[in-house]
Amino acid sequence: MARYLVTLSLGPVQSLIGAARRTRDLWCGSWLLSEAARAAARVLQERHPGGLIFPCPEDPYADLMPRDQPGDAANVGNVVRAEVELPDSDTARALCHDARAAAVSRVTAIGESVRQKMTKLERPLRDDVWRAQIDDILEAFAAWAPIQDGSDGYQHASCRLGRALAARKATRDFRPCQPLETPALPKSSLDGALETVLPNWPAGDSARRRLGLASGFAGANGAGGEQLDALGVIKRLAGDAEQFTAWPRIAADTWIERLGADQQQRLRAAYAPLVDLQHATRVRDNGGIYSALPFDGHLLYPFRLENALRQHGALGTAAEIDALKELQYCIERISKEKSSSGQSVGYPVPYAAILKADGDRMGQLLSRAKSAEQSQAISRSLYQFASRVPCIVREHRGHAIYAGGDDVLALVSLARARSCADALARAFKNALGEIAANRALPDDKHPTLSVGLGIGHVIEPLGALRARADRAEHDAKGNATATPRNALAIRLGIRSGAELCWRARWTDEPAIDALDRFATAYRTGSLPARVAYDLRAMERRLAWLHEDGEEDDIARGMRSAEVERLLNRARGEGGGQHIAGDLRRLIGERAKHQPLGELADTLIIARWLAARTGDDVGERR
Repeated sequence: MARYLVTLSLGPVQSLIGAARRTRDLWCGSWLLSEAARAAARVLQERHPGGLIFPCPEDPYADLMPRDQPGDAANVGNVVRAEVELPDSDTARALCHDARAAAVSRVTAIGESVRQKMTKLERPLRDDVWRAQIDDILEAFAAWAPIQDGSDGYQHASCRLGRALAARKATRDFRPCQPLETPALPKSSLDGALETVLPNWPAGDSARRRLGLASGFAGANGAGGEQLDALGVIKRLAGDAEQFTAWPRIAADTWIERLGADQQQRLRAAYAPLVDLQHATRVRDNGGIYSALPFDGHLLYPFRLENALRQHGALGTAAEIDALKELQYCIERISKEKSSSGQSVGYPVPYAAILKADGDRMGQLLSRAKSAEQSQAISRSLYQFASRVPCIVREHRGHAIYAGGDDVLALVSLARARSCADALARAFKNALGEIAANRALPDDKHPTLSVGLGIGHVIEPLGALRARADRAEHDAKGNATATPRNALAIRLGIRSGAELCWRARWTDEPAIDALDRFATAYRTGSLPARVAYDLRAMERRLAWLHEDGEEDDIARGMRSAEVERLLNRARGEGGGQHIAGDLRRLIGERAKHQPLGELADTLIIARWLAARTGDDVGERR
């Protein structure tokens, strides 16, 4: 029999993962895609033991079993590949068909379990719409290529396989659209692509609350309020809600850590009744690191709490209103007290970071593999790294959403975002270093991890936050010439302003060290916030110095003198001491190496990374 390389690519990634308005949508979408790929890989493993290339876990029979809950295990990437022995290409086609069928069946089974949950709640969904959508949630593209005899047969087959898969993805086939029994239904609020499967529920219906939908009355055809298609309902109900750490809880984590034991106990006692009233959810996963306040945290923010009181002022029960007011009173009292470090508690900072990372130069490494065994060694190292990601992120008090191969998606608080990114980059480099050396890659061509941090406000739409993280990752990847990869990039979306950017390669120690030192200075109150904005204003005033191109020595001297004058006038927070000499020298030195506007952005981003409370970023409430 002949040897073949076969591959399946599952998706679409955008609707399965990217279409999200809550952190739970991201988690369940990632888990659903991983489960589909796990099922497809299991078919290839069972039919051709030992042939799997991607993924390549240590114990495939155990690691490829279905997982009913998203957990710490590494995700299976959406591309599955194996080397198999088959009599002809028709058999390869049949094998890919069976693997695809297993993936679709797994998604359908998860969907059916969700639909049964709604039936038990006596809230049946629109069956005709559900049936029309459930079989089309997953798309799969397959390709195969024979491996010719010879030392380079595997590499040539791998190249042909890549071209064949790209051509298959570019060849779209469509089934005819099936008309629905109920026309003119509203579209899903997640991405607006498909019709809602939700019936018309009155305002305040418990099913809407369970699905995390905004209050509102649905009209005759279900119009009004937020809506969900079949995939959206699966994202909201699959798994256990207590497993998913909400974005506001991540943002508030540093503030909660600063509270004393008595303050944390009072806050838990005030928050707990809202879980029974279905206004909040518990958080019990991620190794129990959020036990100080094991709740979603969205009502810790005054603007969220006040909004909840307004919404339930007319429709809520007396118990609901009393519980919300009790929590409001508790938070207001705690905010005026002192933290365990003796500082004013204030309110939690309403910003956090989405971390998105991707491996660099993986194509070069994989192209060096001359056999399936060598490809499997690379894949195994990637799987081991992915298996460590949840633990690494947890050590920095974040929560990993997706870890598949060299792709990482995680939520992390501002205070630990930079250190978490650094730890992941180091772990990735260590995991692939020996393999790269064995493949005779020079040191400057070894795989590295580019990391993007998208920072945003807790009330910003999650889709916009994830898009910002995507842009940050793209910044980090850079290009092959001017801004090569192996970098950390940060994009900060200030609610009342524009999006600010910062980027440095991991090897650019002065730039990264400056960011860390600026953050430390803000944290200790030794650097006033206005310095950054004064630098930006100065850049506008001195724009005439470089209107005709490069600055000459006189222009550079004038700029340095203006920066020095600004720093001489500046005082620490509260109008105290002058800025320390070493910090002034650092700012002056950085001003010589980058435009003042970029330096101002660096300082503002450092201020956000240092923030513990809303006051630290200028948000009083």
